[in-house]
Amino acid sequence: MDPAPLAPLRVWLERDYDGGRWGAWLLDLPGAFSSAATRPLALSQSPSTLGWFRDWLARHGEPLDLPPVGSVEEVEEAAATVVDGYERNATFAMDRRPVRVDELDAAIRRLGHARQDLVAVLTAVRAGEARSGPLPTASDIGERTADEVLRHLAVSEVWLGSRLDPVARFEGPPQDGDLDAYLEATRAWAIANLRRLHNADPAMSRTDGKGESWTLAKVVRRYVYHSIDHLRELDRRLGRAERRAERLSIRKDRLDDVAPLIRLLRSVGWDRRTQDPERLRRAIRATHAMVGAWDGDELVGFTREVGDGEMNALLSMVVVDPRWQGYGIADRLIHALIDGRPEIRFSLAAANGVDEYYRRFGFEPDSHAMVRRRAT
Repeated sequence: MDPAPLAPLRVWLERDYDGGRWGAWLLDLPGAFSSAATRPLALSQSPSTLGWFRDWLARHGEPLDLPPVGSVEEVEEAAATVVDGYERNATFAMDRRPVRVDELDAAIRRLGHARQDLVAVLTAVRAGEARSGPLPTASDIGERTADEVLRHLAVSEVWLGSRLDPVARFEGPPQDGDLDAYLEATRAWAIANLRRLHNADPAMSRTDGKGESWTLAKVVRRYVYHSIDHLRELDRRLGRAERRAERLSIRKDRLDDVAPLIRLLRSVGWDRRTQDPERLRRAIRATHAMVGAWDGDELVGFTREVGDGEMNALLSMVVVDPRWQGYGIADRLIHALIDGRPEIRFSLAAANGVDEYYRRFGFEPDSHAMVRRRAT
């Protein structure tokens, strides 16, 4: 049976996002978003954004009916602008479409998934704070306390809800009152308001008092993105406080079953490598050495060495599940293969935008290298 054809991963780029970064929006999946310091990195990490979003929905019983993805296709680039210190975010051509009922329903479901996960993270944060004090906060990089993040999330849901209707008012509990009650009330108001706006006009648009253009589609995607963004922020910070990465087992076992690797590769959107499991099995079988990071029986990080083991080696498939990125796991995998082996010439093919990362391990560009690329 031939593998399913690969579809391009469509990306909308927002230049000068958040003070000079590059935002990468997957507008076919409203709310799927990441940002990076450079344009090449924003594009190259977009498959991982898709992988996380797809995997997250599947964990909530909502598998996406999408074809496997291949190359990244930039659809549109637009710029955020700053006026008197206020950042006006981009409105893309895709934002100007009417929002379908099923799109709105999907967005509201996903807000529910994010809130369910946030409650679980918040429960763990509060338990940890009861034992060890407040969640560590790096104020020098703009981190806020956990309660400040949650209050910001609630305030923003009211603010977003007023972008298309400036007279919309939240009449619930006060912002400085009970935090849990405020979070619950602002979310209920936001959902009711979204449905009200959609019933009035699925293609509603408005320019606010700061000169930023808004449409219902833009409001919907920013609701989902914002909810997910702060969920992931708190979960990462909790993971660092819990020293979560230390529970992983870093092992040089050979993989007899590629199913865990297929799941891992899909988690970062590397669908092309999962299309032919038997081909992947042969490739892994021929690998000189490999190292994996395991959370119980789940493979969450992997890399391998292809070569003769004596003179030359290629470092291949440096991959970490997006849920585990930011904990230094890729560093541990790479060090496990290259440390103490100065006699071997290691090479690798780096994704766009990550050259500086690999320089930390002694890799450098080589103008003499030539590549005969595979056809597929």
